[in-house]
Amino acid sequence: MKSDDPGIPVIDANISYRQFLDDFLRPLKPCLINGLTKDWLAAAKWTTTDSATGELIPDYAALNETFGDYPACITFCDELDVNGEAVQREMQVSQFITDIVSASTSHKRYLKDFHFMRANTSVTPPYSVPKFFRGIYSINHF
Repeated sequence: MKSDDPGIPVIDANISYRQFLDDFLRPLKPCLINGLTKDWLAAAKWTTTDSATGELIPDYAALNETFGDYPACITFCDELDVNGEAVQREMQVSQFITDIVSASTSHKRYLKDFHFMRANTSVTPPYSVPKFFRGIYSINHF
């Protein structure tokens, strides 16, 4: 275990489930998990490196090509319904991406409950649920 911030430990993704359970999950102690997504296809196919900053960012063109034609539930965070909940509307993924990339709106919104694999079954599963988040049954499998 290492720590970049004395308050939040940074752990390696290959920590055992038992150790994660005992050291973090049961005591409800936050941590950052380094390397958790490095083998995900999503990281390779749907991200790119920003040439100006060197940071990994979404590859909106690739996401638009794969999912642009599909509808998704978008939450409009700064619009509230009569119950005080954020408004949700269906919109094409391509329009959502266009709005983000063009910064054509200052509204806060996010793509919610978009099930990539149900929308486009020709896509190879882009990620797997990490062992830490599969449920308590995982303790017997890891």
